[in-house]
Amino acid sequence: MTRRTLTLAAAGLAGSLLLTACQDETQLTQLDQSGVPTEELVGEEITLTNEVEEIFGEEFLTMGDEQTIVFVTEMPADLRPGDSVEATGTVEAGDVFSEPEDRDRLMLMTDEGTANYLVNRDSEPYLTEATVTVVE
Repeated sequence: MTRRTLTLAAAGLAGSLLLTACQDETQLTQLDQSGVPTEELVGEEITLTNEVEEIFGEEFLTMGDEQTIVFVTEMPADLRPGDSVEATGTVEAGDVFSEPEDRDRLMLMTDEGTANYLVNRDSEPYLTEATVTVVE
């Protein structure tokens, strides 16, 4: 399979997931678990539609059961966990919270279990520079 074919396959899969995603996992989690190489997704713009799991100040939120991390450009006013949102941003991958002080900073925003989960994610895909809107 050529790089172009793989890219087109990933794009087709992404398009179908945007239409058929369940509320349990975000489309980014489904793509990551589908066997599409993460490198093929990095740098691509994608729109995720799901429920907000948790909000971390003005910086980021998590969506879906796997808590996909979404770094936002501007957090919508009055956004609450459980709200359905669309988040459009650029896919990145890597160990987001790799510095020792990251866990301590997260502990100020959430419980120990969630902080440990976010710190121990390794190199999962996430969204950056995302525009988030509440879906009515």
